[in-house]
Amino acid sequence: MNARRVCRFLGLLVALFAGLVPVLSGAQGTSSAWPTRPIRLVVPFVAGGGADVAARLIAAKLQTQLGQQVVVDNKPGGNTLIGAQEVMKAQPDGYTLLWSIDQTFVLNPSLYNRLPYDPRKDFTPVALAITSPTAVIARAHPGSVGDVHELVKRAKADPGKINIGAAAILSQMALEEFNRSAGIETTRVPYKGSAEVAQATIAGDIDAAFDGMAPYVQFVKAGRAKILAVTSARRFSGLPDVPTLDELGYKGVDFSVWFGVVGPAGLPPEIAKRVGEGVDRAIREPDVVEKLLVFGFEPAGQTSAVALKARIDSDLTRYGPVIRRLGFKLD
Repeated sequence: MNARRVCRFLGLLVALFAGLVPVLSGAQGTSSAWPTRPIRLVVPFVAGGGADVAARLIAAKLQTQLGQQVVVDNKPGGNTLIGAQEVMKAQPDGYTLLWSIDQTFVLNPSLYNRLPYDPRKDFTPVALAITSPTAVIARAHPGSVGDVHELVKRAKADPGKINIGAAAILSQMALEEFNRSAGIETTRVPYKGSAEVAQATIAGDIDAAFDGMAPYVQFVKAGRAKILAVTSARRFSGLPDVPTLDELGYKGVDFSVWFGVVGPAGLPPEIAKRVGEGVDRAIREPDVVEKLLVFGFEPAGQTSAVALKARIDSDLTRYGPVIRRLGFKLD
């Protein structure tokens, strides 16, 4: 082989190697280089609500931690189905994530005969973030219900005459389980949203409400509403003086909304770990905690992907029979 051919051969080797380097680095180093462009956090709710505000608080902190813009993309509709499907179909590269709620993963499977995704197989759990109990709320007005025991006493005296408002499926489930535990019969008044329940409560159109706390903060501060109890297993840290229904003797009424972050199936573990650690740090920063409490949210005790998966598995097992027994359906 003459010198010219040797040079040509070496040149081809160099060119071939140069071409392989990007491929190899792409195959092996994508996760370590991540993120190199903006990340989209799909929020399956309209902008401005409590769930959206919480997502934006966490997105802002993640943006600082990851060094890339985290863009909140609101995709409301279909009881979170629209946003969930968009993330399910996305590339598992860490650039499309879902701000998830229990509705998507543990309620919809029992509420729909045909669900367009598998809550266990089509997503990668990343982090459990925040929780929020349903609250028992009454109008702060002479003659209104003073506490939970009085509510039960009135219901027993006039079965079916006490009207209690609720909007979200989880709130309606909590109400029905409370009726069962207390041995009472009340009339459940369903509403389309929490804003309507709050207005009905303040106006005195209903005797009490089972609802999330966010819409009532302003009314409680103004002395127009009072929170009688929460449905969680432990007291809500933002209202340490408010008892749980369990403490008051009404057992089995443990219903809390939770939010977290998930990605498409196949999300690299290294990316999931980085996002999960970022979420954990974000929800424990004092300014974030302060703002979350205003909307009735608090940091989850355990935030790992393992904790989120365990919560999904547990709630799927627990909520399914309740939904079927109550006959709730969305299709």
